Amino acid sequence: MCKYNNHNYWEGALLKKKDLWKNYFTNLDRAQDAIFINTVVIDYTRDTMDNNWACYPNAKSLLGFIQYIHLPLAFFFTINKDNRDLLIPICSSHSFIESITESGSDYVDNMKNAIEELDSYWDLNDSLCIKKIKEFCAKFNAFWNKGNYILNIGVFESTFEIAEYLIDTQEFTEILEEDIGLTIKQLFNMCTIFYTDKFIQKTFVKILNNRIGCII
Repeated sequence: MCKYNNHNYWEGALLKKKDLWKNYFTNLDRAQDAIFINTVVIDYTRDTMDNNWACYPNAKSLLGFIQYIHLPLAFFFTINKDNRDLLIPICSSHSFIESITESGSDYVDNMKNAIEELDSYWDLNDSLCIKKIKEFCAKFNAFWNKGNYILNIGVFESTFEIAEYLIDTQEFTEILEEDIGLTIKQLFNMCTIFYTDKFIQKTFVKILNNRIGCII
């Protein structure tokens, strides 16, 4: 079994004080393999907006993070409408599905199906796994864009994919440049040197969190 496919592994990562949201999950052996994720939880009625960028070294580590850390956090927050804190119920997917079923939430079926779908990806090769994760995120985001309550997951296989997404979703590049404090040329230059410059590799996620922020 893949080590990332176990809630005990993720509990251990949290006990070691690893920042699973705003950092590099682990040192990159190959910058070319870096996968970036942006997670968003917004509830205007609870005055909550949580937005984070992180980097994972391969498809299965990313899959584990989404299945055992982020979705439990997002769904637990969804179910417990009086809770203003973002908490992570660390448990097996089976136990979490049981908890979802017992919650009586209006979204029980959707949440159960999401966990079960991700659980079916573990035997896929990395390339197909990432493809399926991105397809999952597109469906997930469409369902959870509910106006006052939004859950969103963005997955990007390269720095250039992030830059292209930013440009494609902004009507005026001047506004994008003003928002991020970089010209388009500077943005693409940073995306290029990420793959050869150790300093940029260590600081790129910090730049995403501090300058790019929420992309929905």
